[in-house]
Amino acid sequence: MWRYIIRRVFLQGIPVLLGFTFLLYLLLTIAPGSPVSHLRGVPNIDEAVIAQREAQLGINEPFIVQYTKWLGRVVRGDLGLSFDSSRRPVAELILERMPATILLSVCAIVVGWGIGIPVGILSARYQYSIFDYIITFFAFVGISIPSFFFGLILLYIFALKLNVLPAGGFFLAGETKTLLGYFQYLLLPTLTLGLSDIASVARYMRSSLLEVVGQDYLRTARAKGLSENIVVYKHALRNALLPILTLMGFMIPSIFSGAVIVESIFAWPGLGLLAIQAVNERNYPVIMGINLMFAVLIFIGSLIADISYAIADPRIRYE
Repeated sequence: MWRYIIRRVFLQGIPVLLGFTFLLYLLLTIAPGSPVSHLRGVPNIDEAVIAQREAQLGINEPFIVQYTKWLGRVVRGDLGLSFDSSRRPVAELILERMPATILLSVCAIVVGWGIGIPVGILSARYQYSIFDYIITFFAFVGISIPSFFFGLILLYIFALKLNVLPAGGFFLAGETKTLLGYFQYLLLPTLTLGLSDIASVARYMRSSLLEVVGQDYLRTARAKGLSENIVVYKHALRNALLPILTLMGFMIPSIFSGAVIVESIFAWPGLGLLAIQAVNERNYPVIMGINLMFAVLIFIGSLIADISYAIADPRIRYE
């Protein structure tokens, strides 16, 4: 197992990350606009001032030089300084916003998987029943509705019309943090972010369990007189969870990246708002830092999925 992990990290993970960061930095530099493009709209500003600012930020150098310098800092554990007026370290900005994003993402994962797996199991147990048709309908609706549209619907109903939940943000200045307050601020963005997960997990769980319950070894278990609950929950469920574990490995980073849109809708003070602000300002170091973090999360998620395979099914071994 350890050999497999080392191979995945050094022979696959690092080259893929290098290729990803290279292409991303290239796209950033050739895209229209630059971190100093806003200065050209300032009346009577001298071109020498703009050139001096470009030299300070290092964006007047060729692309390969900029990327090599950035990569050298990353290898040393330095994500660079933000291009905005604060000139704060990018790592500091990310660490400052990360707790809010982690809190929202973890809540969305708990809701998505905590609801999706039981619903998928029940849908498979009662296949072709009214309950199964209802779950299938809502699953397709949940997968089809974009998160931003669903979030706006929730805001309109619960914040504007009913006025029972806050419209956004996360605890106003001077507001006492209580358990009820956490629940109120988290409810709408968590449901918005977790909706597609509930639908996807339920559908995958249903199809995976239906595929497993028809296997010969389960027919043998029933022939021995075991109850249907023992057959399903003790024998079938473990094998049915294997495709779900793969889904989990890739869904965890997608939750974090999906939080970018949801956070902008609900003014959630996390990495999403920071990422959108960085894109608008062409803040290369912040954009690269956030995307590098997401890329690492995707790789770790796929690695966790592979390891979970071996844990869930002893027949699987990585040599």
